[in-house]
Amino acid sequence: MLHRRRAPLLAGLAAMSTALVLTMTGPSGAQTGSPPPAAANAAAPAAANAAMPSASDPFAVSGVRVDINGSNPTTVRDQAIREAQAKAWAELYRRLVPGGTPPRLSDNEIAKLVQGFEIDDEKVSASRYVGAITVRFRPNAVRDALGQSGGATQYVEPPARPFVVLPVTQSEGRIILWQDRTPWRAAWEARQPAASLVPLVLPDGELSDAQAISGEDAVAGNAEALGRIAQAYKAGGVVVARTDLPANGPDPARGMTVDVTRYGLDGTRDNQVVQVKGGSSADDVLTRAVAAVGSQLDESWRREHTTATGPEQNTLVRIPLSAVNDWVETRKRLSSVNAVTRTNLISISRSEALITLTHRGDPEQLAQALARQDLGLARTAAAAPAGFPAANPGAPLPVPAADWQLTLLPRGSGAASAGAVPSSASPVASPISASPTSLAPSAPLDAGAPVGTLGAPPRNLGTLPAKSLP
Repeated sequence: MLHRRRAPLLAGLAAMSTALVLTMTGPSGAQTGSPPPAAANAAAPAAANAAMPSASDPFAVSGVRVDINGSNPTTVRDQAIREAQAKAWAELYRRLVPGGTPPRLSDNEIAKLVQGFEIDDEKVSASRYVGAITVRFRPNAVRDALGQSGGATQYVEPPARPFVVLPVTQSEGRIILWQDRTPWRAAWEARQPAASLVPLVLPDGELSDAQAISGEDAVAGNAEALGRIAQAYKAGGVVVARTDLPANGPDPARGMTVDVTRYGLDGTRDNQVVQVKGGSSADDVLTRAVAAVGSQLDESWRREHTTATGPEQNTLVRIPLSAVNDWVETRKRLSSVNAVTRTNLISISRSEALITLTHRGDPEQLAQALARQDLGLARTAAAAPAGFPAANPGAPLPVPAADWQLTLLPRGSGAASAGAVPSSASPVASPISASPTSLAPSAPLDAGAPVGTLGAPPRNLGTLPAKSLP
């Protein structure tokens, strides 16, 4: 029988009930005070965000508990919201900067970082406010604030989108994902929103989910099936958490083992084995196994996605090209580098492309982040072009000189050298001795394709200046 998760339906009914209560209770009701004016534009009904729970937003902190005493219900709620925002900022800082101490910020400074908040639960009396609040932060504002006031020099960039988690149970030769409600799936359904760096979304188990991917596809790592289920939930990848369990759950005395594989949409794959010791009951073992999988995913993500803090800066980069696939593969790998916030195509020809990378940290730190995606960034000795005769009206402007050169490296070769910082004292000759890796038979760039941003197919622009591009 196809298992269907009923939690979204129950959550929707709860949201409707709350809305009815708030509508029927008058302004003088003790538990329905209006949001403070300063927060009116920030607060949003929980029902409006039902499709995107806070657990899927790495820049949101859920379930922040506050308990405030005061003489006025309105001022007490204002104080509670300020305290919740301060607590949430401290929690978010520890999430992004493991082991770091949050810098002291005023209430106004923290408020500038906040995108909005949701009141998950509250009890209000004439002199007391008790509640749980979810606070959402502005990602770019947080990134800017992390390096200020003597803050961190590095932080962990969280995933831009959540990961779909598929709890697979192998029992007596069967692979179970959707057919039955196994103890392993039940444990994931009971998982509470946590201070997680890698946000996880559990599919509902509807027919469309079963059609997108089967348990056999999940265990085998079928790329097409994984892509379908990720697309269905607008996720950045899929986590397959597979365990061997009897039908009645784990043996509390023996604990359990979980094989965890994280698949990225860019083809990356990370496999880990999580061991959970025995406990007082099967439910206890399962609960700790779910928490251990989340912690392990967070830890592996931190190792791979640490980047520099500080303001954004631009670096002009030249990319040698020998085949159309070099350009396609380069932009694909760049899209996986969290340190790069934006890219801008300046010009492109049959032999090279000129782009601007917007990033945080200096170019040497950027080089380490690029190396993790098998992209080599090094200084070039190429001098700026001599320019064009000023007396020639209509002549194109000179193409800007790039001090840095970006090349494709063979898969797996860049990660080993990610800790090595390219030295500015040892410039690379131009052209470089190592040609870019071609992943397809060499072919000239298509001269008929339209030009656009980094994500558009390239065409031969010769030496057209940047401002000549549409």
